Amino acid sequence: MKTTLLFLAFVLFAIVPSKAQTDQTWIDLDGVNDYLDLGTDPILAGKTQFTLEMRMHFDNSDGEYTIIGQRTSDLNRTFVIQRWSGALYILFDGSKYASCPFDACTTERSHLAAVYNGAGAANTDRLKFYINGVAQTLTFTGTVPATTLVTAPAANLVLGCENNGAGTQLQFFDGQFGEVCFWDHALTPAEISGRVIPEVSGTETGLLEYFHFDNGVPGGANTGITSFVGGNAVGTITPTNMAMTGATSNFTGSPTLTGTINVSVSVAGNVMTANATGATYQWLDCNNGLAPIPGATSQSYTAPGNGNYAVLIAQGLCANVSACVEILSTGITSKQTDRLRIYPNPVENELTIEMGAGGENPPFEIFDPMGRMVRKGNLIGKATLQVVDLAPGVYLLQVGTGSARGVKIFEKN
Repeated sequence: MKTTLLFLAFVLFAIVPSKAQTDQTWIDLDGVNDYLDLGTDPILAGKTQFTLEMRMHFDNSDGEYTIIGQRTSDLNRTFVIQRWSGALYILFDGSKYASCPFDACTTERSHLAAVYNGAGAANTDRLKFYINGVAQTLTFTGTVPATTLVTAPAANLVLGCENNGAGTQLQFFDGQFGEVCFWDHALTPAEISGRVIPEVSGTETGLLEYFHFDNGVPGGANTGITSFVGGNAVGTITPTNMAMTGATSNFTGSPTLTGTINVSVSVAGNVMTANATGATYQWLDCNNGLAPIPGATSQSYTAPGNGNYAVLIAQGLCANVSACVEILSTGITSKQTDRLRIYPNPVENELTIEMGAGGENPPFEIFDPMGRMVRKGNLIGKATLQVVDLAPGVYLLQVGTGSARGVKIFEKN
């Protein structure tokens, strides 16, 4: 019991609303014949630097597909990102490209970012590629050009397939886009890390264009939408061969995820520890729009004061973010906790809760060992809760809110 309590000595999981966690409109491509056409948009052509980033979900981990491209042939291309033969290729004109192994994560959302700076001294300076904020090791063939090619004839920039001209499309992408952003400069590693979770607002310096794909009704009849502009009205997308109605090949809700990453967090005092092991970690400030905390990349993080914190956890090519954890310096040692009584403990069927004087009908929440809320409501005086349906294990009970809350841990037999 003592060991279990130490493991479960966490405060509660309190989800702090943010735009980053509520982006509910995506656009789905069915992998058969549909794609998103930006026409001969020059946003990537003839440039000496840019950053392209995409928030995506993949329906298939393998296969051959093109995520984005502007080309008419292998020797006449501005920029292409495609998966082929177990690797992700980032291609420029001619035989100049970089690659890295890639089997997409289908259980979580993904954030991909390509950072191009033609002024770099070496290939590794000119092109960097990030998956969920983690820089990938690229293998280069040829020299990354100092300026991207302006194709002749002008090639269409498309999302979701390899487009080699009218009537010649192949390698269709099967999945969803939640956001696509084009920047006029090379974002730094810290900036990329800070972009994995939050959506852009549209006012960021150097943001050329962005698409949130909120132009239609998720799953609705969107057949009347034959084109739509980006948030800065610089680019226009034409949905091509898309049904624009129903659950696929249309504007959709946020992708359904199976969530293979353990995003639970244990808390002891003001020290938070991600329970996932063998991962990459980045702690986030929930009170600052989920901004990354500089240097906070260990499995554990010591909060410098009261606040709400989360952690981005990446394992391989999969990544997810925990719920925000509230840290209160008065939390578990507060007078409210001292006044809170629960019994019997351990419990089998009925848990009795006494809050003591102060406050009427305080709210309560019960969290399981994975940090999931399994019960909530309001207490009226001395209350008895039926817990017979809870699985055996150790649970956390919170009564009240903010500084007027009490926290207790109990074991269910």
